[in-house]
Amino acid sequence: MGGPATSAPLSESSVGDVVVVDPIADRAAMAALPHGHAFSGARALKRARGPAVFVVIDGDDAVGVQLTRFVLADGALRWHAAEGRLDVDELHAPGRSSARPSVEDLLSRLQRDAGEGGQESSLQRLLRFEREDSLLTRLQDAETGLFDGPYATVKLDEEWKRAHRFHQPLSLLLLDLGIAPSLGDAARRAALAEASGVLLNECRDIDVLARFSPDVFLLLLPGTGAEGARVLAERIVASLQARLRGIAAATPVGGLCTVPSAEVRDRKSFVAVAEACLERARRAGTGGVSASWQ
Repeated sequence: MGGPATSAPLSESSVGDVVVVDPIADRAAMAALPHGHAFSGARALKRARGPAVFVVIDGDDAVGVQLTRFVLADGALRWHAAEGRLDVDELHAPGRSSARPSVEDLLSRLQRDAGEGGQESSLQRLLRFEREDSLLTRLQDAETGLFDGPYATVKLDEEWKRAHRFHQPLSLLLLDLGIAPSLGDAARRAALAEASGVLLNECRDIDVLARFSPDVFLLLLPGTGAEGARVLAERIVASLQARLRGIAAATPVGGLCTVPSAEVRDRKSFVAVAEACLERARRAGTGGVSASWQ
């Protein structure tokens, strides 16, 4: 900066150089830029602490200014065609640096400043939180890796309110593996692990899976109506029967409730109806799923 303009390949530009990208004067020259486009070319030139880069835009182009900032160029030079004038004030803006600090420089500066000030920076706090047990880990059931009962209660309230607010269906499936109480600890842990694998494999990321009690799993299925919930529940029970056959004499059963429903007025009745359906399936003694509309 300060010397006469020179002609040199873009590949030879470095820190301290100034590159003016002018798509208005010579559109054909844009082909020499990375990606062949003014703004994407400017972004590529700014990587790895490259030269100062300015983009020429029309004098009334407000979007161009925003794009210039978005690609991290150093400024926009406005061309006023009616006056035949190029506004180059940003080239001489006081305090403008031709080299923006890299992310590594910023991290080093943060760590240095924190060490000198004796205060924990936001970055250090984030790293410390990552090293500690996460909140989700503390909400997990130790034997299955699924969420625990208290967290399921919170999510049940949350999904219930969301379903009513946006008039969307919500299904609740309660599952009992039907494992005999006399089953040994090792076999019981193996059965729980297999059951967790089935649930995680069959359900979506938005579904809430929890071990609601020692013997009952809770599945919340947002946006899932009665028919879709029934198909999923029957598939899960069938998968559990197949996976647990070699581990324990289990008879998996499920109780299913879907809202909106005329007989379900609040969250408590939502759970109560699902539990009643689960008990009906238990009494049948044949495995399978009992639903609120049956």
